[in-house]
Amino acid sequence: MKRALAIAALILPACLGTTGSRIVSFQVEAAGPADAVDGQPLAFDTGRGWHVALTKATLHIGAVYLDESVPVSGAQDTSCILEGVYSGQETGALDVNVLSPDLQSFPTPGNGTADRAITGEVWLTGGDVNAADDSTTIVDVEGTASQAGLSYPFTASVTIGSNRTVASTNPALPGANPVCKQRIVAPIPVDLVPTDGGTLLVRVDPRGWFGDVDFSQMVQTGNSPPAYVIPDDDATQPGSALFAGVHASTGIYTFAWQP
Repeated sequence: MKRALAIAALILPACLGTTGSRIVSFQVEAAGPADAVDGQPLAFDTGRGWHVALTKATLHIGAVYLDESVPVSGAQDTSCILEGVYSGQETGALDVNVLSPDLQSFPTPGNGTADRAITGEVWLTGGDVNAADDSTTIVDVEGTASQAGLSYPFTASVTIGSNRTVASTNPALPGANPVCKQRIVAPIPVDLVPTDGGTLLVRVDPRGWFGDVDFSQMVQTGNSPPAYVIPDDDATQPGSALFAGVHASTGIYTFAWQP
């Protein structure tokens, strides 16, 4: 990843030469909600009155970052690589079973400096975060939604490529909404200091992905048995609402530090 190279150059020499903070290496693990039961569906009710039971839910995390400050949000024409604010990184990708509470380890250790982080970032990308398109399946889910005695077995997958491009509404700022911002979940509130040999735990609660999804507007793909799909786009209510949930920076993703 371009950012991995940028941060490696930034964190290792720069922080040592300016702040004096020591370099640290740590494990990074991810899991679903702590109250999930491994091997069993995750059942919950949404704010729209749907009862949902998920039987499959995986999330592809391309990278994880810890920030020493709160990234500026909004429509500014800003880079997704914010030099000078990172205190930790994990650049090895992991497909996480978010229906399991069990810890799942990233393939490589994380690294950074022993500086306090106040926000985190989850990168939902299969490679270069700035690529114009990316066919990587970020979310893959199966389940059943029911309401008023009717059941809707459904599947959904989420990619973040040209299907998520946000057009600029200001001709003076044609690059105000780069696609990289659609691939980065931030700022996630944290308060931790990385320590050598510790573990960064990232928990993902998929229940929040579906909070505003209107399952009655899904596309029917089969009759016998009935089957439905949430489209992988922002042109439909279910597709747009699901992506908004996946991209939400509060209530879905939590970071914790274990010494």
